[in-house]
Amino acid sequence: MTGRYKNIFGSGPTGVLTTVLLWVVALQVSVWTSIPEMRIAPTFRYILIVLFSIDATLLLVWSHIILPPSARAKTLITAGPYQYVRHPIYAAFIWSGTGIMAMVYKSWLLIIFIIPIHIFWAWHIQKEEKHMLEKFGSEYKNYMNSTGQFFPRFTVGKKNQ
Repeated sequence: MTGRYKNIFGSGPTGVLTTVLLWVVALQVSVWTSIPEMRIAPTFRYILIVLFSIDATLLLVWSHIILPPSARAKTLITAGPYQYVRHPIYAAFIWSGTGIMAMVYKSWLLIIFIIPIHIFWAWHIQKEEKHMLEKFGSEYKNYMNSTGQFFPRFTVGKKNQ
């Protein structure tokens, strides 16, 4: 894998492939163990699918507008969705993608699998985060301390400065 490819796509392709494999495993385990399907009214389920889809689409588009592929790994962006999470593109896939799959397949196990999927991604992007620390130093360290990887970090009140 070339450096340019890695700068543009980061951990995304291998992370997405592994996540899809985890989804398949969850669905297969559901079949083998006869875990009951979700009993959610079809209209509510469709509404959730639409909401997850809108969330993912908006987050992906917003992320690409704020940080186009040509600027990746060259500039530290802390605006737009990046002010809330360090990896909004991955977050859209992890949270909304898994939500869509869980609703489409009516799978409780897919919802439970969000935990190993999140843990996998946190491990999988370690090299990417290390690269960003080496490139941007204390600026990225401060950014890490103020934002979550895939989920916004909420704090109560302001810290004294």
